[in-house]
Amino acid sequence: MKSQTIVVKLGTNAMTNEDGSLNAALIKSIVGQLAMLRKNHDVLLVSSGAMGAGRNILKNKPLHYDEVTSRQLYAVVGQVKLMEIYSNLFAEYGLTVAQMLATRQDFENRTHFLNTKNCIESLFREGIIPILNENDFVCVEELMFTDNDELAGMISKMLFADKFIILSNIPGVMDENGDVIGEFAHDAKMPDHIHSSDKSSFGKGGMQTKFKIAQDAAGHGTDVFISKSSEENVIVRIIDGEHVGSRFVAGESLKKPLIHSK
Repeated sequence: MKSQTIVVKLGTNAMTNEDGSLNAALIKSIVGQLAMLRKNHDVLLVSSGAMGAGRNILKNKPLHYDEVTSRQLYAVVGQVKLMEIYSNLFAEYGLTVAQMLATRQDFENRTHFLNTKNCIESLFREGIIPILNENDFVCVEELMFTDNDELAGMISKMLFADKFIILSNIPGVMDENGDVIGEFAHDAKMPDHIHSSDKSSFGKGGMQTKFKIAQDAAGHGTDVFISKSSEENVIVRIIDGEHVGSRFVAGESLKKPLIHSK
């Protein structure tokens, strides 16, 4: 099989239990799949979960701050735990991970953009798996992504990824009857009524956001899938050509920069 560039986004609701704690068994499964794919492909993970992890760590220590400060504290405490888990799990496969924290400025400023792209490509060459999250510590409103779906979509376009897999807690884009809609053209209209209960109290995104991000990435030439994280071997099966969840069929690759020189 031809080597591919694969971007996987693991959402908060796709990797946590109902109380917001991290689902260790699921994360271990995802790591195992990515480790397997890393043998032949370049793999990048965009992972949420830091805020939920931090909230769980600090659950016996009530915080008396405004919402923004509290979210920052949860995020920075939880990010350490999140990376510790990933580092230990990937090490079982002899793999090294790299933490990358991004803001919108890293995509809007050309120097930041090129430095980020160069760093990721260098990590790929060294066989290291980049793990990205939004930098909640420094993000003010104008530098924030809508959610990690947007961050993953921008990374996918930056790298001209072959596959972009968005993992959620529901099996794909579902119609009003709860049936998965299997395929969309990159320029398809969003259905008037779609099931949108994939948003958790610890995350920011929803299915409408995922649809728009997936459609945009597909329009840039990437095959995009929205699938359920707990589906057995979901990532490997998609890369092997199986149709799991909702697919957004890649349009013609635009192969042009996302930003202009400043």
